[in-house]
Amino acid sequence: MFPTDHLVAADPIPGVIPTPLGTVEFSVVVGEDVLPAVPNQLWALAGGAHLYRWIHRGATVDLLLGSVAATPWDGDEAVPTWAAVWQVSAGSDVPDLVVSAEIVGLPADAAAGPDAGECLAAVSAESDEVLVSIGGPDTELLWLQAEDGRLLPGDWVEVLPSDASEISEYGVRYEDPAGIAWHLPGLAAGEAVRLCIGTAWSPRDDDHPAAWYAVDLPLDTAFSQLIADPA
Repeated sequence: MFPTDHLVAADPIPGVIPTPLGTVEFSVVVGEDVLPAVPNQLWALAGGAHLYRWIHRGATVDLLLGSVAATPWDGDEAVPTWAAVWQVSAGSDVPDLVVSAEIVGLPADAAAGPDAGECLAAVSAESDEVLVSIGGPDTELLWLQAEDGRLLPGDWVEVLPSDASEISEYGVRYEDPAGIAWHLPGLAAGEAVRLCIGTAWSPRDDDHPAAWYAVDLPLDTAFSQLIADPA
């Protein structure tokens, strides 16, 4: 993802996000191999983010994780927001990929489910007081990103569905009660894929879902904030 020579190494631990309604946990599957929760390497960045790295026999999987300042709803105060920027870089041909995020440990009285928007795949969980949302690119946006060729391999336009109505083995799948899985094609040697997943929480307001709005995070914006040195 970027050089690590200047970073401070830390003891590897799982990359998770504690929220008021449970913990956001991630998982990655490369072909049939489920990566362990604990990475092979972990570094701390000066601004507070962390870089997690898994070494797979065919690919290097990086997760850049930390809090960011998301664009607030209608100029309101910002809400707590975290970004998880994933990068899978293939050293040799690798099979299909699945990147997942899920809120685990939900309270019994919390309601949860899909909460999609335009070009946004999202799930939300809510109690009487709090809204927690997870979001990332939906199936249509994945196809557009492949067409652009900067975040996803350009040849993926041939295999990714252009919208959710198409029947395909690839695209976004929702998992009960509060999970999202991005099912992606394999990578050829030298190819890489980047995916940004946002998590946010805010006081519950059915007319003003600030957390849901905050998770619509452009990857470039999240990445630049996570690697920035503190002022």
